[in-house]
Amino acid sequence: MDPGERVRWVLETATAVLRGRVSATQGTQAVRLQQDQLVALLRRDRDAVTRRESEAVAIRLRLLAEQLVDSAGARDDPEGYLALAEALGEMAAVLR
Repeated sequence: MDPGERVRWVLETATAVLRGRVSATQGTQAVRLQQDQLVALLRRDRDAVTRRESEAVAIRLRLLAEQLVDSAGARDDPEGYLALAEALGEMAAVLR
């Protein structure tokens, strides 16, 4: 499976957190609950696609994580934003 498709809901969840549609705590919980399963699948995906495809998804995850970190200071729940950014960074690392 394309890793981009696999992490689509993670990207949508993080974007929803950034736009204030979902709380950082809820977004982080949702991502963390599925993270172990996703990481194993992403490792397998990484071997099934080109390095370029894998790196493109990793970059998207890292950029979104950076946006979460940058906006954390201005939010009521900075820890939630940082925790979600950390989860995205961990998934990006698997794809490298």
